Amino acid sequence: MLKKILFSGLFLMSSFSMIAQPVNINGAMNSIFASPVIEEGKRNIILQNRCGNRLTLLVFDDKTSLEFIYKPNAFRRKEYRARNFSNRDNFTLLFPEASLPMISNGNIASYEYDPFVTRLKIQNQHGARNEITVVNVADENMFALSASAPTVLTFKPHRQFAVTSSLLYEKFVDRGEEIVSFVAFRNMEQNRFRVLKDGTYVLQLFENDVIFIGGEENEYQMHRAIHRFDEKSLEEIIAENERRLAPQMNQGRIYYRNPDFQRVLDINHRVVYSGIDEGGACFGALNRIYYLIWVRDGSMTASLMARAGNPGLIKCWAPFLLNNPNVVRRQDGTTAKEFLQIAGTRWTRNEDDGIYYAVMSLYTYFKTTGQDDLFSGDPLPVLIEAVQNYLSKNWDSNRKMVISSTIGETPLRDDPYFGYDVVNGNYEHNDYHLSQGKELRRSATLYLQVNTYNIMMMMTELLSCRSDLDKGLSAQYLRIARELQETLRKVYYDKANDCLYSAIEFYADGTEGTLNFKTDNNPWEGSWACSVGPFFPVPDLQLKTARVIYSTWPKITKQGYGYCPWNTLGGMLYEYGLGSSRYEEMLSLEIKEANMLTRKYPMPGALTEYSTNPEGWRGLPFSAGSLFFSMSGHIIQSLPSGIAVRASEKVDSI
Repeated sequence: MLKKILFSGLFLMSSFSMIAQPVNINGAMNSIFASPVIEEGKRNIILQNRCGNRLTLLVFDDKTSLEFIYKPNAFRRKEYRARNFSNRDNFTLLFPEASLPMISNGNIASYEYDPFVTRLKIQNQHGARNEITVVNVADENMFALSASAPTVLTFKPHRQFAVTSSLLYEKFVDRGEEIVSFVAFRNMEQNRFRVLKDGTYVLQLFENDVIFIGGEENEYQMHRAIHRFDEKSLEEIIAENERRLAPQMNQGRIYYRNPDFQRVLDINHRVVYSGIDEGGACFGALNRIYYLIWVRDGSMTASLMARAGNPGLIKCWAPFLLNNPNVVRRQDGTTAKEFLQIAGTRWTRNEDDGIYYAVMSLYTYFKTTGQDDLFSGDPLPVLIEAVQNYLSKNWDSNRKMVISSTIGETPLRDDPYFGYDVVNGNYEHNDYHLSQGKELRRSATLYLQVNTYNIMMMMTELLSCRSDLDKGLSAQYLRIARELQETLRKVYYDKANDCLYSAIEFYADGTEGTLNFKTDNNPWEGSWACSVGPFFPVPDLQLKTARVIYSTWPKITKQGYGYCPWNTLGGMLYEYGLGSSRYEEMLSLEIKEANMLTRKYPMPGALTEYSTNPEGWRGLPFSAGSLFFSMSGHIIQSLPSGIAVRASEKVDSI
C-alpha cells in the first residue's frame, strides 16, 4: 500500500526546493545505430503500456535488468512525434540503470506471462521463495511492481533524483521533450531507502509492497497518476486494471472448444490490445527489433481484428495512420504523399504494399464501425493523392500490371536507395534482391496485382460516399481493376501447376522470367494475395493457388512457414472445403509452439512468427489479428459489405 503523497503544501514546497529546472541529458543510446537490436538477456519479457512506456525485463545470470523506455502519454498526446518519440532506432530511457539484483536466471522457477499482469515465481538453491508481480497499468504511463518476500530494487538517475519521504523523481529534457521519471514507494523507513557510494538508489520490499515506476510530462501528471492508487493493495490494483480492460476484452471474444486454442486466443487478445497504444501506434512485435510502426502490421492487426468482431482498435489506428502519410522528396525535388513501410516518416523503405493497407484501414473503419467522420477531413483526399502517386510510379499501362522496384521490403537495383536500409539510415547487404540465381531489377508479384485490384475496388466504393472528389477516378479505377483481372488470367496463369504464378520477374541482365509457387520457398505475400481480400479478382485461381501453397510451403521452406499468412490461408481453405478437424490440425503446431515456455522470450501463450522456430519473436499483433480473422470465419465471415453466419463444429460463439 502506498502512503498518500499528493498535494500537500509542505510536500510541494520541499520538493520544489530540492530540484532545479530540468536539464538536458546526454541521451540513452550508446552508438549511432541502435545496438543491440535484439534483447541481450538470457531471458526477456517485454510489456508494452497503452499510454506509451515500455518495460523490458532482461534476465541475466547475476541479476534482472529493468529497461524503461519513455513515450508521452497517448491518452493526451496523439500527434506523430509523441507516438514515435521512442522506437527501435531512437529512444529515451527513463533511468540509465534499474535492476532487481536478487532475481536472476538461476532462481526463477516459473514464468506466468500476461501482457498486463506477469508473475515470476522465485526459488533459490537454498529453498527461499518469492513471487514478483509486474502490473502493466492499462491507462497510466507506469508499471506497478510487487514482491511477496524480501527483495531489492535499484535505480540510477541521469543526473540526480529529487527525494521525498516516499518518492524519487527526476526532471530532465531529451530531444526537446520535458520528462519526469519517478519511483513511488511506501516510505524511507518501510522500504529501507539508501544511496550507495556509486550513486545507486536502493529500495527493499516484501509483503506485497507495491512500487510504482513510470514517466510523465510534468510533476502534476506524475502526482495525479500515483494518487489514484493511494492505499490500494496489489489485489485491488489488479482488479481495477481488469475492470478497465473488460470492455475491450469482452468484445469479439471467440469461444473455441479446444482449451489449448482457447488459451492462445485469450492471451493474444490481450497482446493485441497492449500492442496498440491509445494514440493508434501499433508495433510489429513485443521486442526491440520490431519496435517500429509498420503500415502493414498495424493495418493488418486493426483491420483483421475488426473483421473478426473487434472494431475498437481500428478506431485508434485508422485516424493515426491516415493523418500521418509519408511525405517523400523525389529526385527532382518535388514531394509526394505516400503510404510506404513505416508510418509517418521519410525514414522508410519504398515498400509498395503500404497504400493497399492504408486504403484497407479506411475501408474497414467505415464498413465495421459505420462511422463516416474520416470522409469529411483530409484522409480521403490524401488517400486519393497517394493512390495516384502509387499508380504513376508502378502501373505499366502497356503490360496492364504493377511493376515495383522493391521485393517485399528490399530495394532492387532500380530503386534509388538500393543498398540501404533507409529505416535506420545505414548500409544494407543481403541476397534478398536475388531470385532463381539472378539479380532482380524490378518485380511484378501476384501480391501487388491483387493488392492493386483491391485498392481500385475499395476506393471506388469509398468515392461513392464523396462524389465531389470523384472527378472521373472511379471510372479509371474500375478500368484498371478489369485490366488486372484479364492480366491475372492470361499472364499469371501457371498452366503446369494449374494455379497462379508468384511473380513476373525482370532481371538486371535484361531478361524476364516467372516464379512459381512450387519453388517460392517463402510465400508470405502470395498467401495473403489468395486469402485476405476483401475482394478477389480471380477467386477460382486464387483458391487453387492457396491449395498449392498449403501443400508445398511446409515441404520446401528454409526457415519455417509464417504463421500470419498461414492463418489467413487456413481461413480461405476452410471457407472452401477444408473440414474443421483438418483446419485444427493445420494450426495445431502454431498453437503448440505458442503455449511453449521458451528460453529467449519466456512468454507462454504469445504467438511466435515462424513454424519450428519457437525461440523467435513473440507477441506479434498482426499474427494475432490473422488468427482471430481466420477462426472467426468458423461462425461469421466478413464480406465486402456485410457478414455471413454459419454453424460451426469448433467455435461455440463470438
